[in-house]
Amino acid sequence: MNMEDELELKALKLKKMMRLMASREASKSDKHEEKLSFNDALKIVREHLVDRGDEVLNAALEQYPEEAKRIVRVLAEKIVRGGFRGKISGGALLSLFEYLGMPVKLRTKILYYKKGEYKSIADLIK
Repeated sequence: MNMEDELELKALKLKKMMRLMASREASKSDKHEEKLSFNDALKIVREHLVDRGDEVLNAALEQYPEEAKRIVRVLAEKIVRGGFRGKISGGALLSLFEYLGMPVKLRTKILYYKKGEYKSIADLIK
């Protein structure tokens, strides 16, 4: 085999690889078109939340609606594909949002126990 034949063979292999890669990308884009609706994604993610995860998610959706919706979709896709197993705690979800630059502010209430009932600190100060 001479040098010219080797170059021609390499060119044919390269074209075939490029066609394969293009078809693979096309199939990936078809899969992305079958994305979950936001409501379905939200339902999937809520099923995997524990502790105060639902509270963190609600606060994030309220404070950062568009960004939180994208994160919910990504989490749901990971869960569906099996890339994520287990439960998501409220602390882990809060850390995720903070890591992504979205500090979620939660409403906190400090209660104290006195004479068989819980009262808020605001009542104590009054």
